Amino acid sequence: MAWLDGRIAVVTGGAGGIGSSICEELAREGATVAVWDMDAAKAAELSAQIPRAQAYEVDVTDSAAVDRVAARVVADHGRIDTLINNAGISRVGDHTHELSDEIWEQSIGVMQTGVFYCSRAVGRVMIDQGSGTVVNISSIRGYSANPGRLAYCAAKAAVIIMTEVMAGEWGPLGIRVNAVAPGVVATGMWKEEVARGLYREQDYIDRIPSRRLAEPSEIGRLCAFLSSEECAYINGACITIDGALTRIPSG
Repeated sequence: MAWLDGRIAVVTGGAGGIGSSICEELAREGATVAVWDMDAAKAAELSAQIPRAQAYEVDVTDSAAVDRVAARVVADHGRIDTLINNAGISRVGDHTHELSDEIWEQSIGVMQTGVFYCSRAVGRVMIDQGSGTVVNISSIRGYSANPGRLAYCAAKAAVIIMTEVMAGEWGPLGIRVNAVAPGVVATGMWKEEVARGLYREQDYIDRIPSRRLAEPSEIGRLCAFLSSEECAYINGACITIDGALTRIPSG
């Protein structure tokens, strides 16, 4: 029996990057996947490739839109068992004194406020059910600073403490909430930043004890595990998946 047979799972930012791999891994474990994304065409394309998947267009920074789409998923499938708060953006390069209001607001809007809106909307559904799991995608940059990423680091740090608060509030109601903190993942977004000269990939590989980047599917597998009853006593945790990059001092 697969880990998630019969479960209804929502993945935000599910149409690309880590999100699409999360959708694929949840489906592999038997879940019906609601792919939430701003890009309706990409969400529909991915959903056509995954068994039991359905696309939903939504902007996670729009509170009313999030409430509406959560209600649609319940109308379509009867319940929501898992929420993966994955939607994210990367705005890299500007130091604090050069950071624009626009980049700050976009970053906090998607990766902090969006996590709140989606957790609130889906959390209400799960409370009514008396069960559910939430996995919030943070980052090693939530606790390991990186110059030029003030807004990103701030949002990802917020997600870790939000996870702990939600776990404490909802644990007695049958809902588990955990976070995942990936390190450097070989996504299209990462490759684009390397191509722009923001990072030198080999420098990172040389610093990672595992001597490679993470594959998006590895983040997806961890999310599937945390969404399952295989880890029913893991609640309020932030699990780092970075090949020991942040565990071994550099230099």
